Amino acid sequence: MTNMKKLLMFATAGLLAPAAANAEVGTAKVVVMQESPVTDKAPVSGTPARLRRTDSEQAGAEMAHIGMFADGKTGLYVVMSTELKGVAATHRVQCAVTPFALTQGTDGSVTAAPDMALARYVTNNDGDEYRNCHHPSMTPIADGELMLLRYNYQPQGANNTKVYAQVINKRGETVAQQTEIMAKNNDNCSMQQDSNNGLAVKLSATKTRFVETEGCNGNGADDGWLNIVDVDCPTAAACTIRKVADLSVVPREERSRAGVSIGKDPNTAIMTWTEGNNQPQRDGTWMAAIDIGTAGQNGANAQSRLLWKKQIDGRKTVEGITTYSMRAKQARIQELDASGKLVNTDMIIWQSGDLRGNNNTNNGKGGTYYGNQMAVIEATATGMKYITPMHDVAADLVGLDGTHLGMQFAMFGTTDALKPGLVMVSGSQTGGGSQAQLRAVTWDKTTGVFADAGSFGGAPYDRHLYSNYLGNNPGNQGRNFSDVHLLANPYVGMNGSKDAYLMLISSTGKSPADMTDPAKKLTAYLSVIPVASTPIVVPPTGGGSGSGSGTPDPTNPDGNTGGTDSGTSLGGCSATTGTSGALTFLLIGLAAFIRRRR
Repeated sequence: MTNMKKLLMFATAGLLAPAAANAEVGTAKVVVMQESPVTDKAPVSGTPARLRRTDSEQAGAEMAHIGMFADGKTGLYVVMSTELKGVAATHRVQCAVTPFALTQGTDGSVTAAPDMALARYVTNNDGDEYRNCHHPSMTPIADGELMLLRYNYQPQGANNTKVYAQVINKRGETVAQQTEIMAKNNDNCSMQQDSNNGLAVKLSATKTRFVETEGCNGNGADDGWLNIVDVDCPTAAACTIRKVADLSVVPREERSRAGVSIGKDPNTAIMTWTEGNNQPQRDGTWMAAIDIGTAGQNGANAQSRLLWKKQIDGRKTVEGITTYSMRAKQARIQELDASGKLVNTDMIIWQSGDLRGNNNTNNGKGGTYYGNQMAVIEATATGMKYITPMHDVAADLVGLDGTHLGMQFAMFGTTDALKPGLVMVSGSQTGGGSQAQLRAVTWDKTTGVFADAGSFGGAPYDRHLYSNYLGNNPGNQGRNFSDVHLLANPYVGMNGSKDAYLMLISSTGKSPADMTDPAKKLTAYLSVIPVASTPIVVPPTGGGSGSGSGTPDPTNPDGNTGGTDSGTSLGGCSATTGTSGALTFLLIGLAAFIRRRR
């Protein structure tokens, strides 16, 4: 890419430098996956020029998501796109897919390499109000050899938005054509939680069960649903997609933004959401267990699959202010099995906000966060219980913004003493232009304490401005999402690498070079960040073979230390980036605005 060198320099400079005492996360390698459109420009007005609110104009690159194949090295990147390789999307916007591979440099660091020769538009829809391929996501199927692409689309003349899926192979080729998987009369089925869009369960050598949440908001049933779809791929070149069942879990739907995951039992899904028909939603945050096995009821409204349902948090008074529990999110806790592979447990990390809403007033939207609630919950088919009780961590995570946080489970520290936790992704309200704030939070299973593990930077992420101003309802609705994945580093132990785990974060935002030009739309990025390392092996001071004792590290069975330690790093990076006076001022500003407006 033409601006790669510049991006890597700005990634190293950092918006929030890793603190030396908490250097558990390495420096991001930032890659441009799709350039800002060259000919498709945003409408502007005034002197100096400012971005102008325009109905259905589209943001350039929006809603980027990734999926990784079973080899751990290759994947697909999907993004809503108005221009790809200089070619305009038909009907303003379509979904573009780019195959990519993780590659390793001679210094051991890992980055991503997009294969732009194979990048292509995978849809050619003509949607009402240009809703052609919105909120796409990727889920590995067929033992991780293929990818299910899910998105929503409102055909011309239809009264509701429907959900569709395709199957895509490693070259970005479609092997199962666009198939409808979810529709409810007079409701728009298009609402999900960012970075937690669905899951896949293996049924047989050829069949995969895909499970997702769908908020279907409108003038019909107006419910939130769990949707079950089966994909059969007898060969890598031929697949069929078949809707199996759905059930209403959220009877009062407005902005449920549900998430779903599974634990040890592949037949039970745990769903979390926010409930209420108002803005803001006033009926609390909830959790449910749902039977997704093959023996359950099939067809529409398969309500017998609902095993239990419970409200987790609700309305409360904070400093004399009435708040509502909103933006429920979950991250499934994983642990190492005997082979050293990360597997799901029955525990999830819960996060929600205590929010005072302010929607639909003076062309405004949003509200103010007065609390940031976190807990660890064990949830199974028979019920739930707290492992760590609900706790407001706002005072412990000073500067963490609550607005549309992306959240994903992560591992920190060294592989002989891994610390489970979270990465929370917070973007910009004003287009991007600088690094997104990524906050690391660890959880101590023994003490139940959530701890701040520091802030670090990724690629630019515009969570609001261009999607809001150039969307279907400019100035009131429209938001951009990020996507976060944790995976084992396929190159650990090679070229001196001690980085055992990586976080991959897809986002779209303004390039730093484009911030003075409001007509330039968003660029698509992928950030690769080391988050945990293999332990340092100290050679014996005496004679002997030096083989040492103890259990070998499953991620590094050969005991390759990869050279000497860099000093204060646990994630393969040294905390050499200094905190300048300007950065110190920025940190103070973040602390002062913990209760920032959405």
